[in-house]
Parts: sequence; C-alpha cells; structure tokens
Amino acid sequence: MASNLSLQQARAIVDAMLDAAAERKLRFTAAVVDTGGELVCVSRMDGASANTARMSVNKAYTAVKWLQDTKALKARLFDPALGDDRRDITWFGDPRYTPIWGGILLRTSDGTVVGALGGSGGTPEQDEEIGRIGARLFSSQA
Repeated sequence: MASNLSLQQARAIVDAMLDAAAERKLRFTAAVVDTGGELVCVSRMDGASANTARMSVNKAYTAVKWLQDTKALKARLFDPALGDDRRDITWFGDPRYTPIWGGILLRTSDGTVVGALGGSGGTPEQDEEIGRIGARLFSSQA
C-alpha cells in the first residue's frame, strides 16, 4: 500500500522524538511505518536496548494495522468493564501486535492516515509523551 509519508518527514519525526528523549535522559528508539505497516525510518540511541527497537517498530505497526493509537487499543482490549471478556492480543494472530502506549497514527489535515510512529525506552507514559511530540511535528508540516 502506498504512503504519502516521505522519508524526509519520517526522519524529522524520529529526530524530534530522539531530541525529546535525550532531554529526558532516556535511551530511546523511535520508528515510523507507512500505511502498510512497513518500516520507513528507525533510529536507536546509543545505549538503547535492542528490545526498544523491536518495540518501537511493533507499536507503530500495531497503531496503523488497528487504525488507532496503541493507548486507545490497550484501553479497548483490557477494559475492566469487560470482566472475563477482556481480550488477549494474541487471539488476533499477529505476534507483532503490541498494545502498549507509544504507537500513534499519523494523519494529514483531512484525516487521511499516512502511517504511524512508535517510541520505546521510557515508561509507557514517557513513550506516549515523546510520540505525541513526533505526531505534533508531523501535523504542523502536513
């Protein structure tokens, strides 16, 4: 599936996220995928674990495949109101699905999804906050 997201845009998003992570003294990885969930750009800071690289890519992949931010997906799947009907993400058959905060859809001003970003290396709240920085940068340039 083609994407309107350029490599230049993806690099700018990743750079903004890594700058924000550095300010917070985190060892972080940031990734951007296209509408098909294929990797456009990823960067792992010195000292960031290999796991952060996998997680950031999978968070972005999950967001674009489910067409929602991973924070919302986690709330939807693990809603305590569901009781025993809460869902295990593995039921959906894709081991890359990662319903952990930090995967955020990237949309143009008219709402068209052009990809997603993912960040990993902090707490879920930090990953989400840093991802929002990347998403705001994209929105301001889209």
